[in-house]
Amino acid sequence: MEGVVTRPMSSQSVNWTRVNELLSGIMARWERKEGRKGLPGIHSYEWATPRDLANDQSMGSKFIEPGLPAEETALIVSLRKGFGSIPRMPMGGPFLKPHEIDEIAQWIDSGMPE
Repeated sequence: MEGVVTRPMSSQSVNWTRVNELLSGIMARWERKEGRKGLPGIHSYEWATPRDLANDQSMGSKFIEPGLPAEETALIVSLRKGFGSIPRMPMGGPFLKPHEIDEIAQWIDSGMPE
């Protein structure tokens, strides 16, 4: 994967910069594969802050509900397996690796540090 840096999860705390890098990277790879941008109106595809990401919604579900364990959030469920009639995201892949999703989950469970 050219231009993409992936790192396995470590014992260090994951921060917003890393989470944004992972999500932006997977969307860039998806856009290259599809030859187009994500469809407007479904949800945002870029987030300036952790709050922007947490408050974004897809199909009426907030990506990150306060107090909900990461593994139960719409964001993590959609990245791991999809939910309801919505397939795993990004639709049709490429997908984040399990350890990358683990990093995002760790970040959520740590209170979404900047």
